[in-house]
Amino acid sequence: MNMNKMISILMVLFFSTNNVISNPQENVNAQFPGGGTELVKYIDTNLKYPEEAQKQKWEGQSLIGFTVNEDGLISNIRVIKSSFLVLDNEAMRLIKMMPKWNPAILNGTPKKEMVVLPINFDLKRKNIMY
Repeated sequence: MNMNKMISILMVLFFSTNNVISNPQENVNAQFPGGGTELVKYIDTNLKYPEEAQKQKWEGQSLIGFTVNEDGLISNIRVIKSSFLVLDNEAMRLIKMMPKWNPAILNGTPKKEMVVLPINFDLKRKNIMY
């Protein structure tokens, strides 16, 4: 496993460990359906490394911020930290097509929450077509 992927997985697991609901009044963060493991699978399955970026050998990390609304729908998607425009656009596409998330819970009530997700682009990925 490469270092970027490991860092992403650790960040996802860190953010998702507070999401175990043992008490309906407990406060929890917004969570991708199925948790961090399913989020990593979703990204690995749906990320399409842009052809131009492959040809130019561009790699990087795009930090994408978005809001998970009370109903789990995603809105207000934006680039927080850019790598290359073509990579940022792919990261935004990936976020836009995500399923509904489990919303944050504050005092037993669903609340909006901002999420920042790193999307890594690494040319060493096995599923890239050159």
